[in-house]
Amino acid sequence: MNYFSLVFSDSDSRRYIFAVLAMFLLTSAYQTSVFYYFKSDEIIGKYDVPSWDVSFESIDLNEEETQIIADGTISSYFLEIDDSKIMANSYVGFLNIVVSYEETSGNFADPCDFVSVNLRPEGILAEWDNESNSLSGSSDQCSDILLFVQIYPSFDQSNVTVVSETIDDALDHWSNETYGKGELNLEVEVNTQQRVEGLPTQQDTDEAVTVSWRLTTFVPTAKQLDN
Repeated sequence: MNYFSLVFSDSDSRRYIFAVLAMFLLTSAYQTSVFYYFKSDEIIGKYDVPSWDVSFESIDLNEEETQIIADGTISSYFLEIDDSKIMANSYVGFLNIVVSYEETSGNFADPCDFVSVNLRPEGILAEWDNESNSLSGSSDQCSDILLFVQIYPSFDQSNVTVVSETIDDALDHWSNETYGKGELNLEVEVNTQQRVEGLPTQQDTDEAVTVSWRLTTFVPTAKQLDN
């Protein structure tokens, strides 16, 4: 007869062992319940990845240039974007362009000239294939021609929520300073309209065209959201 058989053959020994085993199980169950109700949130929380609200302070930079463009010719308007124009810790979001003109020949009943514009998709890093872009246009009614180019991907001035370990990680997507740096070339062509026949008018040989650039830049900031 081995030792275990000898121990379990005695009823008092069996009752003692079972009592100790039951006490051990009860103690383990109690400790498990205490951990679950009082410590689980604290420990699980250590592995939660925080959420951040990323907001943007927008700053518009405006430039304007007027050129006299001869009939049947194309003239270029250039916009240089470099660090001297962009504030520290800010980035280039998008660009709006307004091309405006009016009939300046002074001739009675002289119709508006035909003006066409084309922003060449080159010179800077931008989201050139964005569906919201408008890179060309024309007018023969002396109405403004409006162009738009999305430069920083996904930037629309609206807040976004980001899940990341740190604030630096949350801002990383919005901290690429290579977007928008360089030189843009806007080509403008003028074709004067025919005068009303039979009226003593001077020849319409050119037109004054004004290009207004509005470059929207932004400074991103992040604030941790409460879980």
